[in-house]
Amino acid sequence: MSEIMTWKRWRPVGRIIAGITLGAGVVGTLLAGGPALADTAGDIGAHLATQGENIGKAISVLFYLGGMAAGGGAFMKLKANRDNPQQHPLSHAVVLGLVAAGLLFLPETFQTTGDTVYQTGAAKNQIQGTTAIGGG
Repeated sequence: MSEIMTWKRWRPVGRIIAGITLGAGVVGTLLAGGPALADTAGDIGAHLATQGENIGKAISVLFYLGGMAAGGGAFMKLKANRDNPQQHPLSHAVVLGLVAAGLLFLPETFQTTGDTVYQTGAAKNQIQGTTAIGGG
């Protein structure tokens, strides 16, 4: 296979990576308050330090949106498999469904992971709804 054919195959991937990088740069600039609003790099750092919770919320929203998009893609793959099983294997739909589930449940683990690592507000699990055997 020639180099030209290989480049054409990977060109969409390069465009996706470039788009993600550009989008991350724009979001970072907006979260920093814009470069024109800060006099020094210390001002930018101080502003970003106050935006920690908002950045976490933005990341959670991106995970939820990605999970919903992956779930829609999984349904589309299931439909494609139903229409033409030889061209569209079922494993693609299953993997995309697992990715969707992972992306949708990942934000729920942020609080517990943070409490485990940084020990802020962590509480011992309380066992409820059990009955002691023997009336002890």
